[in-house]
This record gives sequence, structure tokens and C-alpha cells, in this order.
Amino acid sequence: MLLFSQDGYIHSWKQEHYYNYKLLKQEIDKIQDGDIILRQGYGIVSSLILETLREDIPLSHIGIIYKSDEDELFVIHSVSQSLSDYDGIQIDSFNKFVKNSRPNSIIVVRYNKINKSDTLYGRKISDRAKYYLQKQIPFDHSFSFENCSAFFCSELVWRIFIDVFNDDILCGYPTDNVFERLKFKPFYNPAKFDIIIDHHSNPIINKNN
Repeated sequence: MLLFSQDGYIHSWKQEHYYNYKLLKQEIDKIQDGDIILRQGYGIVSSLILETLREDIPLSHIGIIYKSDEDELFVIHSVSQSLSDYDGIQIDSFNKFVKNSRPNSIIVVRYNKINKSDTLYGRKISDRAKYYLQKQIPFDHSFSFENCSAFFCSELVWRIFIDVFNDDILCGYPTDNVFERLKFKPFYNPAKFDIIIDHHSNPIINKNN
């Protein structure tokens, strides 16, 4: 994700850094196909996002979890080429996504219309994410919700829930303030989502972090 800073200039930073950060096995066992994962990244871009959005929980990125038939976990998300070798929607292993997050910043949520014993709706979410992945949708540098030919990270998730459930996750949030519509709090709103994992409230203590 790339944002204008308060001085009006676009800042970008291409860097890769991995923390020794991972989820516990009992946490991973809770994850289902189609869950949403949020995190705080590192570096100047994430810092600018936090400074610009000023949310209660420091988050800077979001993606859809895809669980393969072999029970392997992946994350489908949209990233600017200023931060990645590839522009737009891409897929990473779950472990890479987590390791590329700031320690204790991961939140995993589940749409609360999904029954815990029924994975059908979750698969519909990940299938739609894979559909956009296959279409090679580029990153939306204009940050416009009206532009369906490119998606920034939260726009991708927002669009998927409209497509699959006809549910506008941002309904009820201000439409006249672009920064309010860019915030991540709608995606962990308890009216629509159950929190499955929250390292902000329950941090993992790792001596190597």
C-alpha cells in the first residue's frame, strides 16, 4: 500500500526484511479458508500509513487466506511494485506473509455469516480472490473505489465481499473522507467479523524477536 504523506509527496520504499515471527500451531489450526489477515508492516511506507490513518490498532496491510486441498496456507493480497517485485494482486505463503510483519501485529478475522462447521462460504471468498489473482489485476495507485480495473489492498477485500455476499463492508462509513474509507477498522468490526487471532491483545513472546 502506498500513501501520500502530509507534505503531499508520494513515498515509496522497496525493502525486504524478515522477523523471526510466526504463529503457534494451535493458532494456525484455527484458521479457515477465506479468513482475512491484517498486519502492520515495516519501513517508511507502513509508518506513513499509520501516521495518515491514525487508527486505534496500528495496521497497514490486509489479505485473504487461501487454504489449499493439501491444507497449505497462502495469502492473496495486492501490493504496489514499489514494495514488491510484482505489481498488484499476488500470492505468498502464509509463513512469508507473517514473517514479513511486525512482531505481534497479526489479526485474523472471519466473516460472521460463515458457520464454523461449514467451509463453503470461506471457499467462495478464496475462490474469488484466486479469480482476481488469475486476472493479474494491478495495484490501484489512485486509491479509487470506483476503479474496478485495479485494486489496493483493502479495496480487493472490499470488492470480494460485494461480489460474493453483496455486502458493502464500508457501508455506514463516511464517503466524503478518503482517509476514513482507507482505514482497516471496518474489517475487524464485530458487527460483521469474529476475531480468530489477535496478537495485539494476546502477544506472542519470542526471545528472538
